[in-house]
Amino acid sequence: MAEKRKQSRRWLKILIGILIAVIVIYLGICFYFINYGFGRKTKTPDQPTREAIEWLNKTPQQTWHETAVGNKDIKLVARYVPAAEKTNKTIVVAHGWHENSRLMARYIKMFHQLGYNVLAPDGRGSGRSGGKYLSFGWLDRLDYVKWIHQIIDREGSNVEIGLFGVSMGGATVMNVSGQKLPPQVKCVVEDCGFSSIHQEFYDVITHDFHIPAGPILAGGAYLAQPMIGFNFNDANTLKQLAKDKLPILFIHGDKDDFVRTYMVYQNYHATKAPKEIWITKNTGHAHSLENHYQAYKAKVGAFFAQYLK
Repeated sequence: MAEKRKQSRRWLKILIGILIAVIVIYLGICFYFINYGFGRKTKTPDQPTREAIEWLNKTPQQTWHETAVGNKDIKLVARYVPAAEKTNKTIVVAHGWHENSRLMARYIKMFHQLGYNVLAPDGRGSGRSGGKYLSFGWLDRLDYVKWIHQIIDREGSNVEIGLFGVSMGGATVMNVSGQKLPPQVKCVVEDCGFSSIHQEFYDVITHDFHIPAGPILAGGAYLAQPMIGFNFNDANTLKQLAKDKLPILFIHGDKDDFVRTYMVYQNYHATKAPKEIWITKNTGHAHSLENHYQAYKAKVGAFFAQYLK
């Protein structure tokens, strides 16, 4: 009898040990993906971007400052590049995942050549802005409304504003479009933005890491919340687009395997406002400008010119 009790306790200890190991591994995987997705990192620029950065460094510009909504400890920084000739038209440029305003130099240069002022903020956890974590364009949507009001305060009530973003920046400006905005904001161009943070994580974990995404996202959303300031399962770009009243141009590469191409159709169909869609051929993630430069510049330029008059 005593031997059986010893054996039972031994098996109980083994089962408890296994359970603890499973929990530790599960938590480790969750925190890995939280840091992978939301941690502060910066990509290395490719050659075309480095060349554009050289141009940007030589171009007259200003540094603007703002404070993050809901967190006064996070100080935000933006890069303002005035047009070569005075204009009342300004494009707000939102950067992508693990990028910053400096890495948007090719787009800033394009808009500068088109005659616009450009305001390019560094999002939370990016570039010169404060914060340990990105918000994937979700909390940033609130900060961008403050940037928009700062443009109006500085440039006057007759300013006309367009919103533009690529990848995470595309999601950012789509999220902004669902907020209450001043009438000076006229239209939106988004390039390869995702339809929700949850779905983007699900696709990356499933297709790139080849592991089940559901359990990781279920627990990860709650574990991440104290760190990033919101439950990322609640961050839904489609719901924001359903509230959008601004004309919007959707751009996406047909070979995008990071923010998969099906998402642009979800975004497009969620939008009730005037809308256009352009699927660029033989193009991966965030390569539409590089692969189709002249067509991109012409199409984006024409869209903004239509609404910023």
